[in-house]
Amino acid sequence: MKVFTLEEARNQLVKIKPIVEDINLKKEELHSLLVRLEEEEDELERMYCQSKIKEIEALIRQGFARIEELGGVIKGVDPILVDFLSFHEGRYIWLCWKEDEETILFWHELNDGFAGRKPVELLESSERLF
Repeated sequence: MKVFTLEEARNQLVKIKPIVEDINLKKEELHSLLVRLEEEEDELERMYCQSKIKEIEALIRQGFARIEELGGVIKGVDPILVDFLSFHEGRYIWLCWKEDEETILFWHELNDGFAGRKPVELLESSERLF
């Protein structure tokens, strides 16, 4: 697993954000199809919906796989949370991004979750992020 500096993680985020936007569009389409499938009475239409659902689910999985190929670790899917492994003051940490944030603004210890997030300014001020 790659270890990122804050700058490297933010640069990867530029590539990841469009993937997340695409995943969210596909999730909306998937939701619409699931509603349609539930209401549909025509068997051929139901088969079409089921086929499209499988196709979209595969595309969503591919999007998440692409994020992981870029070094992100998926920590949540609704909302989408992506962490990047980093190293600070002799220990590994997670640089943490949530889909509605402009950039990486928080970090947390490996064993802490989303609730343990702290501002990255704490890292930047120490200037020991490798």
